Amino acid sequence: MRTWYLVIGLMLVFLAGCATLESMFEDEKEIPLAQVPDAVVTAAKGAVDGITLKEAEIEDEDGQTVYILEGVANGQEYEIEVSAEGKVLEVEQETEDEAKDDD
Repeated sequence: MRTWYLVIGLMLVFLAGCATLESMFEDEKEIPLAQVPDAVVTAAKGAVDGITLKEAEIEDEDGQTVYILEGVANGQEYEIEVSAEGKVLEVEQETEDEAKDDD
């Protein structure tokens, strides 16, 4: 009987770990900036004044297409998430600590 409890407990831990791993490895795909819809580019540029976009990724997030645009403005790096309809979902400014970690 104890063996079954152990097996069931290990299965639950494994399944919980899989759900966490899945969110860690989201399905992001790098795409050329030229393939990003105009509404998405316009929204990203409107979210951060003076940004120069450098690269783009596309991903499926809970059934919704999301574009992740990276760029630089005023010496700072930014990552902007925009829906396919052109709605800004999130703007992240990279901190100095993050920049050091990337080196």
